[in-house]
Amino acid sequence: MRKNNVQDTARKRSVKRRKMSPLLKLLCFILSVASLGLVAFLGFQLFKLDMLPLTLLLPILFVVVLITLLIIVFSNFKCRKNVSKLIMTIVLAAMTAAYGLGNYYVYGLSNLFNEVTNLTDKVVNKVNVYALAGSSMASASDLKGKTLGIVAGLDEQGTNRCIEDLNKEDVQIETAEYYTLSDLLYGLFNEQVDGIILNETYENDIHEQGDYTNFGVMTKRVYESVYYTDRSTSQSESLNAVDSITTTPFTILISGNDSYGSLAQTSRSDVNMLVTIDPSNHRVLMTSLPRDLYVPIACPEGAEDCPDDTLNKLTHTGQYGVEATDETIEKALDITVNYTVRVNFSSLVNLVDAVGGIDVYVEEGLEVDTFYANGTEGVQAGWNHLDGERALAFARERHAYIDGDAQRVKNQQIVLEALINKVISPSMIINFGSFIDALGGAFETNMPADQIRSFIRYQFAMMPKWNFESFTILGLVSTEYCTIQGDYASVMIPYEEYLETAKEKIDAVLSGKSSDTIDAPTSDTSLLTLRDYSEYQDQPSTYENSMPDTTYQEPIQDDTQDWQVDDSQQYYDYVPYQEEPVQDDGNMYDPNADMSQGYY
Repeated sequence: MRKNNVQDTARKRSVKRRKMSPLLKLLCFILSVASLGLVAFLGFQLFKLDMLPLTLLLPILFVVVLITLLIIVFSNFKCRKNVSKLIMTIVLAAMTAAYGLGNYYVYGLSNLFNEVTNLTDKVVNKVNVYALAGSSMASASDLKGKTLGIVAGLDEQGTNRCIEDLNKEDVQIETAEYYTLSDLLYGLFNEQVDGIILNETYENDIHEQGDYTNFGVMTKRVYESVYYTDRSTSQSESLNAVDSITTTPFTILISGNDSYGSLAQTSRSDVNMLVTIDPSNHRVLMTSLPRDLYVPIACPEGAEDCPDDTLNKLTHTGQYGVEATDETIEKALDITVNYTVRVNFSSLVNLVDAVGGIDVYVEEGLEVDTFYANGTEGVQAGWNHLDGERALAFARERHAYIDGDAQRVKNQQIVLEALINKVISPSMIINFGSFIDALGGAFETNMPADQIRSFIRYQFAMMPKWNFESFTILGLVSTEYCTIQGDYASVMIPYEEYLETAKEKIDAVLSGKSSDTIDAPTSDTSLLTLRDYSEYQDQPSTYENSMPDTTYQEPIQDDTQDWQVDDSQQYYDYVPYQEEPVQDDGNMYDPNADMSQGYY
């Protein structure tokens, strides 16, 4: 009796297994068709992407297709038992999912090339009305009848657009003109005016002033005016493209905006690095230009309110687009920039995090306990693993170093080299998906998509070991008048020898030689010559022994010459609503203070 029960149970299980078999067969067949279709579409997308060399792509596709066919044949015709068929069905499901994911990433990569090479035709401009944090004003309606300070000649287009937008909302205001940004801030914080109208790009300039580092906390935005302007040049215009970046040396300008979020918004060029690449000799030269470099700005065609051929900090050229930065550098060094790449703070953070962080080596004596830029953990001597935020802080740090901005640009070179090494390392196989996602909005370039693809093919085919070389342009820190700011600022007047050496090193790499064949300038600054800007007679300058309309009281000594200031005219005579200086425990700007070190 017991034996019969066992046999009945076995028969029931056998029947149950036979009932499951058709379902497994159907599922296995569907997955087989799906995997064949997805692997075929993947091959089509890879051919269309044209990123991998055929010598690598064809063998890979052959192996993938062969393995897929073997698994399909075995799953559908060789598996006789439900257990083995179930296992092979799971394998087919995993393979189908992998092909689907592969198609997704290849499709995303294809769109990425179109996205980063399709420079937006419009540039976003934001002009704000700022009031003191304790003010009762909270919206545009509260500005009716109020007096707002403006800087005469500073972003006239943006100021006028903001006033026009207020008028459209039936908000009439009065304006009080100030001569410099420092005057404007003094007027706001001493309540000479109810608020100020200022382009958002100048916020970072304000934060660099000792008295207004907490400007964002001390004020609030009452009104925001947003308008769009045409990009001064399109991708095809002013493009000094080479025939092939896999055979011909070329130079890229990497311009880093000092902002987060969208790349379409106007912002300063806080990082400026020329990357000269010789693909034949696998050599990369990184030439850094300090953000405060004092040079004549070259305005691109169509850039409104751009003070062409006047002296300014290099960083402020970014307010007129990367084209202005590009042309200014070309003029300063007498070189040709072939392509530009534009990034911002968000770009670096996202890219570094996407590759799993980067490793940088810090020399003895260059340790930092806490980064000034964002308060994150600093770096120690030796190797340091940095995530995105710490990498950004490391690239921006200058307060912790004696060399200040000079060391900062060296750190930027270290970060770029570390990121490149991580991208071309085998570990990118694991991080490829997240890296592609991060690249989507990380940068924009005028390098054609087909050139980028050809360079990636070259990297996969040749697997070259790149030799990195670097050079940094140096100069004398001074206080000079900058027309874009409409004020005096801390700048770096370049040494003539460093400008000439930078050009010679770039030319050496372009001609197939190492930049090390060009000797660096002497380290004895007393033997170096500052760039001569005597032709700019109409522009106020301490460098040229003329500083009209200042409150400097004592003669100032610099490293190269003696000069005195004519203080026969007071700096604030023309400012409306002028009152006596307010005592503020050192937190506000005193117009009678000794400004021999400049405003910034």
